[in-house]
Amino acid sequence: MPSIYLQTFGCQMNVADSNGLAHQAWSLGCTFTDAPDEADILILNTCAIREKAEMRVYSRLGQLKAIKRAQSKLLVAGCLAEKDRAIMRKKAPHVDALLGPRDYRQFKALLADWGVPTDLPPPETPMRLPSAEDAPGEDSPAQYAHLRALVSITRGCEKFCTYCIVPYTRGPLESIPPEEIEGQIQREIRCGAKEITLLGQNVNSYLYEGLNFAGLLRRVGRIEGLERLTFLTSHPHDFNRDVVDALAELPNIEPRLHLPVQCGSNDVLAAMARLYTIEQYLEKIAYFRERLPRWALTTDIICGFPTETESDFLETLGLVERGTFEYAFVFAFSPRAGTPAATMEPQVPQEERLRRLQAVSAAQNERTRRFHESFMGETVSVLVSGPSKKDPARMAGKTGHNITVIWPREASTEHKPVVEVAIEQAQTWGLVGRVA
Repeated sequence: MPSIYLQTFGCQMNVADSNGLAHQAWSLGCTFTDAPDEADILILNTCAIREKAEMRVYSRLGQLKAIKRAQSKLLVAGCLAEKDRAIMRKKAPHVDALLGPRDYRQFKALLADWGVPTDLPPPETPMRLPSAEDAPGEDSPAQYAHLRALVSITRGCEKFCTYCIVPYTRGPLESIPPEEIEGQIQREIRCGAKEITLLGQNVNSYLYEGLNFAGLLRRVGRIEGLERLTFLTSHPHDFNRDVVDALAELPNIEPRLHLPVQCGSNDVLAAMARLYTIEQYLEKIAYFRERLPRWALTTDIICGFPTETESDFLETLGLVERGTFEYAFVFAFSPRAGTPAATMEPQVPQEERLRRLQAVSAAQNERTRRFHESFMGETVSVLVSGPSKKDPARMAGKTGHNITVIWPREASTEHKPVVEVAIEQAQTWGLVGRVA
């Protein structure tokens, strides 16, 4: 049986895509290995969102060139394969095939061309999830990895934010039929999944034969055995009260919402082509806070976007300092070739981007720490990730708010998927406690 080395770079969408590729290969009898020098087929599923991700991919391609066996095949899949289709052959001529995100239906045919039999049953060994990022073998242990499952509900995007390469690499929006979504969720539950994350570049754009995202939430939320439901990512333009009302109705929805604001300045939001004003954003989250108190609101923020003045930046900083978000992923602007923002003028100097990033991060850290402190003395339900990577004598997991929790390992709870933890310490990064 052919063996496959599959490594994923980038976001949850890429991880979900890799899971799909892995399942196709496994269904044809392929097995998986963490050793690329032993694999018959090597696959890198790549990301093109940020320059750093691209650099890691090309660095890894160079490493694989040195260890790839002569008879092995190397496939580059994902967004970078689409974006750099014309130049990757020159940069990495040892790559045997490229598959962009819209080409995955050709994957089985490609494997057949490479000699993989199409009439073999799945191997007796269970299907292993592919490794994430550039650390093969360092993901959640196998006995815990299956507890969380990613289910795509849309492909592509049509928003065309001026900084984003996704519409160019993943193509236009396509909503997946609800029956297909329900079927995958049911399969994941049968495999032991406790948490399902619905994925899309913009889940709020979901629309299939009159069924919108709020309707889809209500529909899948009724699936038997679904214990925890969440979703990524929402675009503020399409996020509405109907979605909030649906969330308020579901008993198994996790208490967190990721709603990227990107900036607090209307001038910069317009330059980003985000399709909303900061006033409209705040109005939406006011209703969200009213209907769903004590949920965690998380966001993305870009610092130093082209044309951003000091005054624009201070509007973003003020938004964070007012405690708008429980957590924020803060980035310095990184120009992506092929996007309008890459050639906008004036560009903010890199050192100024980093200064603004550090200021926003410091303000957000204070808000996050206070949020975590609000759980002191409480007992929280934690979905286990496995032993802590920093301290194997402790276990780690996530609350419904997506807060990291660490607690001492105990034999009585060693193999439980969900553990009740009494919180004793609160840090900016998360919570520390003991088994309740």
